[in-house]
Amino acid sequence: MRLCVSLTVALAAVVSGCSKSPDTVAQEARQAAASWAATLSAAGEWWGSGTVTTSYFQTVVTQARRSLQKEEQTARKSAGDAAAAPVTAVAARADAIADAVTRGDRAAAIEAGHAAASEVPADKTPAVARPE
Repeated sequence: MRLCVSLTVALAAVVSGCSKSPDTVAQEARQAAASWAATLSAAGEWWGSGTVTTSYFQTVVTQARRSLQKEEQTARKSAGDAAAAPVTAVAARADAIADAVTRGDRAAAIEAGHAAASEVPADKTPAVARPE
């Protein structure tokens, strides 16, 4: 009986902890979009310079597209279209990168990667005060 009660309490705690505020969801979506945008930009540069293989780059782009699709759905469902907008923008650039890879157009992939990074610039880390 105690086990059943303990499990019920634990389950209630987990369920209540899963609900996030729309602001939190929007912030997490923006962070995910910025992270994938930076990754796509860097990977595009590496592919363009021949540092990574086409196969590797395609894997990165595929993973980005899948992750962005899930993030977009979550953001839209929990916080609305505005929260999903940065993810949608980066996802569109990821699609353009995938098309460029299919064509073997390294310059277009690099350009789309840079465009993705400019869609959602990373938040600047505030300067840390140094003791004098």
